[in-house]
Amino acid sequence: MSFQETLDSLKKHIEEQEAEFNLLPEDERERILAKQGRETVEQEEKEKREKLLRQWKKRGITPKYHDSTWDNWIADTPQKSEAKTKAKQAWDKNLFFTGNNGTGKTHLAMCLAKDGAAYRRMSDIFREVRMDFKSEQETLDYYSECKLLVIDEIGRQKFSDFENNLFFDLIDNRWNNDLHTTLITNLSTQEFTDLYSTAILDRLRPVIVRFDWESMRGKA
Repeated sequence: MSFQETLDSLKKHIEEQEAEFNLLPEDERERILAKQGRETVEQEEKEKREKLLRQWKKRGITPKYHDSTWDNWIADTPQKSEAKTKAKQAWDKNLFFTGNNGTGKTHLAMCLAKDGAAYRRMSDIFREVRMDFKSEQETLDYYSECKLLVIDEIGRQKFSDFENNLFFDLIDNRWNNDLHTTLITNLSTQEFTDLYSTAILDRLRPVIVRFDWESMRGKA
């Protein structure tokens, strides 16, 4: 069958379907059109959701935090309200989240990621570099140039000399690029400078955001 014959056959098939549809009772035609409309909307919503999830994954947002929002972070004390207010300033200031596990630091970090920041654990960045040392500069450039970088779980272990140098280079690059960074750790600022380079906090001069309360895990 030639291309033109195929087109003619398809056109005839469509015309036959339209004729059959027009012969249906009006209420049946309306029911079919309504169903098709719902299916179209559902498909569009599904595609939007899948696109959003791909964007979230690229930014580092994990399934555990898909439902995390600024509104459902429990700010039931003046200290928590202050922490939330400061967290929203991450686009304009360097921040240093410090506090115990379960106090809501990562939840707020994920909210920043949903707003467009890149969220990574420190170990994730090191792992990306180790996977292919040929792309080390490319990886470093990406994290040095994204508009806002949020680095979580700093302080779980002492870095090797290579990791310490990579960490400093990343912060130094962002400082030179005039881009803001949020660091998240269980360490105090003194513990941080004792364990890592003092030059990092000297570059950032961050606003300290303290999470000095008991674990929020399990609370609605």
